[in-house]
Amino acid sequence: MYKLLRLVAVNILVFLGILLFLNFTAILTYQAYKMVKPGGFTDTRSELLNYKNIEWAHKHFEEFNKLPAEYRSYIGWRRLPYKGQTININDQGIRSTPQSELATETSPLVVFLGGSTMWGTGSDDRNTIPAHFADIAHGDYRAINLGESGYNAFQGYLILKLQIMGGLTPNIVVSYDGVNEAGALNPERRPFSHARENQIRTIMKEQDVDGGGVLSFKHFFLKPLQLFIDKFSLNFKSKFFSKNEPYSIYHVDQKRVEQVAIGLLESWLSTKHLAEENSADFIGILQPNGYFGNPRLDHLDLNVDEFHQWHHQYRTLYTAILELLKDPRYKELSGSILDFTGVFDRDEYIYIDFAHVSPNGNRIIAEKIYNHIINSHGNK
Repeated sequence: MYKLLRLVAVNILVFLGILLFLNFTAILTYQAYKMVKPGGFTDTRSELLNYKNIEWAHKHFEEFNKLPAEYRSYIGWRRLPYKGQTININDQGIRSTPQSELATETSPLVVFLGGSTMWGTGSDDRNTIPAHFADIAHGDYRAINLGESGYNAFQGYLILKLQIMGGLTPNIVVSYDGVNEAGALNPERRPFSHARENQIRTIMKEQDVDGGGVLSFKHFFLKPLQLFIDKFSLNFKSKFFSKNEPYSIYHVDQKRVEQVAIGLLESWLSTKHLAEENSADFIGILQPNGYFGNPRLDHLDLNVDEFHQWHHQYRTLYTAILELLKDPRYKELSGSILDFTGVFDRDEYIYIDFAHVSPNGNRIIAEKIYNHIINSHGNK
């Protein structure tokens, strides 16, 4: 019996030793990889034709892929303060927006809400939509960028509410949405949810009921190895197999599509009410994306199956949104919503992936917003 117990104990120790070795090896290998290749996995978008004569492009994506974020109550997450050559973020998680030299504290303030396209993925601080708007306005308006990567329209409403509670006084509120709403078509998410619901749910499952950390075998021995495998398998697959493998997409259920569309319109209504309660005007914009319309995409390396399926998905969702806008229950939004889905249907390199655009695209959007405001509200 003693020999048997000793044999079992030795085998258990050997097994645990192997697991520890694999976990430490995974951690050390990943850290060594980051030292050899700064910034983690290469973001090749800076090499697109869009950035042919833009010197800061590579630095921008290098900084972009280093940005830290933290959990924030109600809104889900927000990026931490950051000071870089192309990206600067203050202690409230708000990206810097250079103002016109002609702007003063009395210049009307335009607040911009939205996801990563409004935040400015693919552009330095001077080339985001709000920054271009401020430049075009020549001091007639100031601009603040409350956009954040992954945000949907309801999160835009919440961040606006929190900022107003903190003393922000907007004159015009612009909510630029649609792309991130499509993620809620995923059957693993609730129709009315944000992009990181599953991520936060997974983390919370690993916590005790009282909020303390779980002292589990998986937490200490398997988590690092699992993260290492996931990180490198995703990178390997994207490089060698994504172009040829069939793309798995969500089944577009009409009930789910309508729920997601309603979620967007109800969020716009809430934002409109909040703006008007604070003596501000509201503009909602259905944003463009590479899967809807006829933009130039021949410079992008897109998966054909993915493109066709997402094209169908966005067409279905956007059509539902536009149809619902005709419904009497959303009559209040009439005149406040702009359809920008076709603004990039031109012979110009604008998209850097299915949703994000280079500075020329942001300039086009900013000009259209400014012209709409001038035509609707006058010069001030």
